[in-house]
Amino acid sequence: MIADTHTFQEQLQEIETAAVSLAWGAGKILSEQFGKQLSIEYKDKNHLDPVTSADKATQEFLVREITRLFPDHGILGEEGSDETDPAGPAPDFLWVLDPLDGTTNFLNGLPVYASSIGILHRGRPVAGALYIPWPSPGGGFVLHCCQGGGSRFTLSEGGPDEPVSVFASEKPVGNRLIGLPGFFVQTTKFGKPVGRNPGELRTTGSIAYELAMTACGVLQYAIIGAPRMWDMLAGVIAVQEAGGTVMTKLKGEKQWRPMESLVPTWEDTPPTLKELRQWAAPLVAGNQQVAPLIAHNMQARFRPVAKARQWGRKVSQKFKGSQKSRS
Repeated sequence: MIADTHTFQEQLQEIETAAVSLAWGAGKILSEQFGKQLSIEYKDKNHLDPVTSADKATQEFLVREITRLFPDHGILGEEGSDETDPAGPAPDFLWVLDPLDGTTNFLNGLPVYASSIGILHRGRPVAGALYIPWPSPGGGFVLHCCQGGGSRFTLSEGGPDEPVSVFASEKPVGNRLIGLPGFFVQTTKFGKPVGRNPGELRTTGSIAYELAMTACGVLQYAIIGAPRMWDMLAGVIAVQEAGGTVMTKLKGEKQWRPMESLVPTWEDTPPTLKELRQWAAPLVAGNQQVAPLIAHNMQARFRPVAKARQWGRKVSQKFKGSQKSRS
């Protein structure tokens, strides 16, 4: 345990400063490769989950610099694997990286993506930085934060910081933007307390980007289906430090609650990087009034066709079972 709170806060500020510099470095790599011919590989047989040379080059840069600056810290990057992750319990400080969140947008020439750098301390989000492309003279901005320090953005490396805050309202505003997964309207609906006008739907194709926009008040709230840790970590603490809250249901939980630790059992049983690589949980991010309201009023949508197919499979299974018992 770190006994001196002041010393711990100084560590976090040092980590945040480094994360900001790393985010600018990642943004430079991505900006230089945006719109150019890239080598592409796919993580799945259907070619729906691409990884490009830009993803790899950015992660290599981040890993190299983090290892140099913080040799005792751990690193969990999206473009790693179970085979490359070190064995044993994860270190107290863990850098969680998504070098390019929104790869499909990037490949198709849509400048809606992010480079996400989040830091955990024994399972709790404590610092983060995100590079976001933006129509500004520098071509982007870095959103950054550390525990207890608020969220801020800078439009140029070494430039002045400006504070950001989540959109303030007691309930959803019909003409304000919201971030939803593409499948949301087919599977889920809102209960009466949310009303008929939950907001103007946007699906950006980048979880980190949507969380950054929520922290900045561009989106009034965002619902994220089941992100991996690298997709959401930096964005989660950015929302929290911007005065908002992030609701979640961790594995085995039925009720939504504000996120404090991604791994509540860390103190007793530190997880391995392999275990953390499998982490996933739904999120609702927004201000401290709206995020809980949305989370507690999402309902599964009844789908007759899906129910009929499910019923048909059960009948078929029973029929096959009865046929076997007769033979």
